[in-house]
Amino acid sequence: MSWHEKSVGETAEEISSCLAKGDTNSAIRLSFRFLERYGKSDPETRGRITAGQPAPTGSQRFDALLAGIVEYACASHGVVAPAWVNDEGLFLGEFWFVSGVESLHADALVHSPISLARRGVFVTQGALEYA
Repeated sequence: MSWHEKSVGETAEEISSCLAKGDTNSAIRLSFRFLERYGKSDPETRGRITAGQPAPTGSQRFDALLAGIVEYACASHGVVAPAWVNDEGLFLGEFWFVSGVESLHADALVHSPISLARRGVFVTQGALEYA
């Protein structure tokens, strides 16, 4: 069996599993890791791994985070994001500061990309960067 890059749907399944175990930190890392894998993939793979809307993770916050990350990844590479990222269920009714650290809220408000901020999801500077 050949290796293939995990789709956003497969990533959502892994996140759901982490959340079921109460492992929010791993769920956050998996979300951000998807962005890294997208960036290192070829254009054909990028299209494949973002095409299908993932099943809900069990957390509206993580559903919104994944949609924002897919939209951000596509925009960063000059690609139109799949239509499913605009599903109204992928937008939060109240702000979520992913770091959970109140003293970092101002940083997150200033540095979150629009693809996340418009969903009510806020990340600190550098959160979406990888080595």
